[in-house]
Amino acid sequence: MTGKRLRRAAVGQAPDRSECDRILVVDDDRAVRSVLTRLLTADGYEVATAGNAREALTLLAGNEFALLLSDINMPGGSGLELIRAVAAAYPEIAAVMMTGVDDPHLAVEAFELGAYGYLLKPFEGLEIEIQVAEALQRRRLEREARRRNTELERLVAEQTAHIHDGYEETIRRFAAAIELRNQETGDHVERVGTMCALVAAELGWDEERSHALQLASVLHDVGKIAVADRLLLKAGPLTLEERGQMERHTTIGFRILGGSSSELLTLAALVALHHHERFDGLGYPHGLSGAQIPLEARIVSVVDVFDALTSNRPYRLAFTLEAALGVLRDGCGSQFDAEVVSAFERILPNVLGLWHSAGDDTRVAS
Repeated sequence: MTGKRLRRAAVGQAPDRSECDRILVVDDDRAVRSVLTRLLTADGYEVATAGNAREALTLLAGNEFALLLSDINMPGGSGLELIRAVAAAYPEIAAVMMTGVDDPHLAVEAFELGAYGYLLKPFEGLEIEIQVAEALQRRRLEREARRRNTELERLVAEQTAHIHDGYEETIRRFAAAIELRNQETGDHVERVGTMCALVAAELGWDEERSHALQLASVLHDVGKIAVADRLLLKAGPLTLEERGQMERHTTIGFRILGGSSSELLTLAALVALHHHERFDGLGYPHGLSGAQIPLEARIVSVVDVFDALTSNRPYRLAFTLEAALGVLRDGCGSQFDAEVVSAFERILPNVLGLWHSAGDDTRVAS
């Protein structure tokens, strides 16, 4: 592997691309265009250049590009105006902005318009390679997520159009899709569903409502189908950036499940969105607290954490039963709803009995 390919791999980009990434460099300085063309071509990219925004839009109209690498300050139309036009007309093109002016307001505006990266001139060749590789990798992940979302939405539409009362089957199919990514995740969601129903019944819910939560909770992590395997299976702690990517599974899950006429899928969408909120308001994605968090999501939060703690993970062994319960108790009033934790403790003997019946006695060391 060459040095450049090693650097691309270091930021998460696969060194062997199935299709060539075409880059459009836009800068009014001919020397800058020449240097960037030489660097990027040597790194295996196809490069086209434009001297201003008007030329860039002409090239974009007749060619396919993966990345726009544009200066901000140019005569005849700024790079910010260009990225705004590109975001509207070509939303799948990634953009990295360049400028010789160290202005934080410009950087904020560029990112708000959808830029994936921001470079200050003069820059080193390695800076360009890293920014370009990261932007293209992010573009690939987002395109794959959209593709998966579209496919999942198609499956939902197909099922609901042909099976009037087939929502339970649809949910099982979604759960099977998750299980294909990771066998443990598939077993995990089934256990979470069973335990959530038991907790709901303990809280006084009727059988129909408890069963609805059992089915909906199976889909709490459906958004992880759009998370890269390298994050799901990483044998170690996530970086801050990786954690941010992982946390997106809540909003992705909501987008996958939301907008349905089915009350069950609507419930599943809310659970997917809010099951990582914390009772003290320090969770994600919206920082809800207390009763602002749907009770269904508060139940899933407790059960999800317990099952995760008592399961082996790529980065750690399973907690003992007492250690896992200790985490739940310590989190009462901060991470968890204390009433839900109390209800969970009361149904725990039933859970252990189910595991015993299923021959799963070794899952948790008591």
